[in-house]
Amino acid sequence: MITATLHFQIHISSIIALQMFLLKTWRSTAFGVYGYLNFTKSGFLEHSKHFKPEDMQTRIEGKNCVVTGANSGIGYATAEGLASRGANVYMVCRNKERGEAALSKIRSTTGNQNVHLEVCDLSSVSKVKSFASKFASKEVPVHVLVNNAGLLENKRITTSEGFELNFAVNVLGTFAITESMVPLLEKAAPDARVITVSSGGMYTAPLTTDLQFSDEKFDGVEQYARNKRIQFMLQSGKLETNRKG
Repeated sequence: MITATLHFQIHISSIIALQMFLLKTWRSTAFGVYGYLNFTKSGFLEHSKHFKPEDMQTRIEGKNCVVTGANSGIGYATAEGLASRGANVYMVCRNKERGEAALSKIRSTTGNQNVHLEVCDLSSVSKVKSFASKFASKEVPVHVLVNNAGLLENKRITTSEGFELNFAVNVLGTFAITESMVPLLEKAAPDARVITVSSGGMYTAPLTTDLQFSDEKFDGVEQYARNKRIQFMLQSGKLETNRKG
């Protein structure tokens, strides 16, 4: 009887393991196709065929735009694009030196001197709140908040506040800065917008309650995908949150 029970348990475990493997393989394959069509350069070029020329030339003088992770990549391109259209741009960067270099370049390229640097480490919720408090003292309405800053760290690193680093930056930091900016966004209503830069990689990971990735074999890529999935759900209002405290 004991042998039969053991065989049954092993058999069930094998089936579950196979199901998980097939699900993960299906997700990866689905992303391979869907991602290529929508989240690569080819996808952008295809979608850009439907862009309206007049929208691409819109001027936004007097609009205050906050862009996180603005010293390089998509964040830099976004900050530069907004500045070129006349916006007042606030570049939120973790590294002061890199931020200053990007700031100088954008001002020189666009001729817009209303571009400013704000230094903040999004891996720390306390630092995000401190930044938001100081920024609020400017008493400027925020018309656009672009949550671009992100991280993909392949090693498990725990922040001083006790959170896994990827999760701290991609989810907690992004959520904290958005929540902190709500009063300033409300001042710009009904024109206020919050844009969170996501990733097609989220399609490879389901929602999970294991936010800190407790698995012994840490996978930075999978954690990044999980983070982006949570970002999307929070942005779309599909996850309930407790805003007290």
